[in-house]
Amino acid sequence: MKKGLIVILLTFIPLCLQAQNANEDFQTFRKKMLEGFQGFRKNILDDYAQFLNGIWEEYEVFIGRKSNPKPKPEVQPRKDENESTPEPQVIEPEEVKPAEPAEQEDPPMPKPIVTSPNSLISFDWCGIRLQLPDAKIDGDLRSVEKEDLVAYLEKLENSKLEKEVIPQLELIVNSLNLNDWCLYLVIQSYVKKIKANANTNTRNMICWYMMALWGFDVRLSFNGSNLFYLIPFQQIVYARNYITINDIAYYIFGEGKTDNNEGFYTPKIPNPSGGKVNLVLLKSLKLPYKAKHFSHTFAGRTLNCEVNENLIKVLAQFPQIPIAAYAVSAGDNKARRQVLEQMKQFTSGMDEYDAANFILQFIQSFDYATDQEQFGYEKPFFVEEILFYPRNDCEDRSIFYYFIMTELFGKDVHLVTYPGHECTGVNFTRELNMDCYYYKGKQYVICDPTYIGATIGMCMPDFKNVKPEIELAR
Repeated sequence: MKKGLIVILLTFIPLCLQAQNANEDFQTFRKKMLEGFQGFRKNILDDYAQFLNGIWEEYEVFIGRKSNPKPKPEVQPRKDENESTPEPQVIEPEEVKPAEPAEQEDPPMPKPIVTSPNSLISFDWCGIRLQLPDAKIDGDLRSVEKEDLVAYLEKLENSKLEKEVIPQLELIVNSLNLNDWCLYLVIQSYVKKIKANANTNTRNMICWYMMALWGFDVRLSFNGSNLFYLIPFQQIVYARNYITINDIAYYIFGEGKTDNNEGFYTPKIPNPSGGKVNLVLLKSLKLPYKAKHFSHTFAGRTLNCEVNENLIKVLAQFPQIPIAAYAVSAGDNKARRQVLEQMKQFTSGMDEYDAANFILQFIQSFDYATDQEQFGYEKPFFVEEILFYPRNDCEDRSIFYYFIMTELFGKDVHLVTYPGHECTGVNFTRELNMDCYYYKGKQYVICDPTYIGATIGMCMPDFKNVKPEIELAR
């Protein structure tokens, strides 16, 4: 019998689509968001001056969480040719379910109104030239004192943001299939353009106001003499400091440097006062196409495809989120189709086990580097990024293997997290006498696309007695 036991700790990662179901038509979803917007504005934004003049509470700042505290191996692990293969022993996994998130409807946006503004502002976003009306915002924010915040809020309310800019921005969002985070990035770029010479507090307050107009539960917050804004997300965000209000994490965003010697204060307002930002890409972005070629050869077979560089520019600006969120996000349809078509050709005539082994070892042959070595910070890849950057690590390969096994073979795949390492668990047609675990009566075989030389059902020796976490992507 095998000495090591594989005990699996199953953890649900609430990805969260809530009202934003991945299968729901994007336009239908946006149409739903239109209903009741005026009620939301009356209840929150129209009364925000009272909140600014009211009580500001101080909150403790929590240091950004790490997705996997243990560092990844600097050198790609390799199977010892003399490593024995003892008979596996499997036990039923322990199932741990966190509390379900509270049901919450996403707040609506204002109806699009096609205006004929006297002037348009042109600005760049990730290599794309966009145009929005000039908001005509007079002056800058003088300080974070209550009276100055209230006075500047009045200027924003009297500007063209709500009646002209936001409706035109919605047209851009719909035409490019932008998700919530991309919307935020566009708002940032627009504000930096119209207030290029203003102080950071001014730009931060305008960003907050535009996100609040859109219906998100963003909060203003000051730290010393600097103004920031707080964003709640439907996913966990790693490596980003945050505060908690009524058990909801609000992450600190905005230009400027925070002062660790000063507290973070935010107005006491109803909770929740809007929706959370969803970081998952529900639809493929419609971006101008700039091709970057990818080619990789393994076992006499060469994968050739193209990826859109403009998409890579957008993906590079995402915060770090759970691995499952990368795996389920939409991407470059052309690149993904090319990968799947060629992998289908490469595995033609193979049964599902030989095909799974070929794809596993194909990915194992990619050039390896940790995120710290390649970027200087932790950066999991979306599917397209593994085709763009020269090297990748275990979590990137697990996401790529997940993509191929689910899309090409329709397999049920889990993302498996060990301390400092990622791999996958795959449910095959029949049970196999290999390293595995069971979840809801189904067997999931360990498949490690980083462990060089390993075939399906081979767990790295260092992890045979370790309880991993399982991220359920769907």
